[in-house]
Amino acid sequence: MIDALFRYRNCVAIALLFASVLNSVLRFNGGWGRFFLMIVVQLLFVQAVWNYLRGARIAIGPSSLGKDANPEWRAALAVFSFILYVIVFFLDFERGL
Repeated sequence: MIDALFRYRNCVAIALLFASVLNSVLRFNGGWGRFFLMIVVQLLFVQAVWNYLRGARIAIGPSSLGKDANPEWRAALAVFSFILYVIVFFLDFERGL
């Protein structure tokens, strides 16, 4: 299962990107600011997961872990990024952040 994530990392990234855009479009409530905020936040965490899967530097905001960093810390940061992606994915547009 884990090997498949690494093997099909580009498909995983495309699926996460598509899900982010689809989620934002379907839950759009007329507020363009919130729409683009949700897209940008989800893309921030998607790129962190994708960079982990492709073995590159994982960056979230001003901090990052290089490709030579401890593998356990890199995996923990990727899991943390994915959890935050899921939280933002299900965040209620009406109530806000």
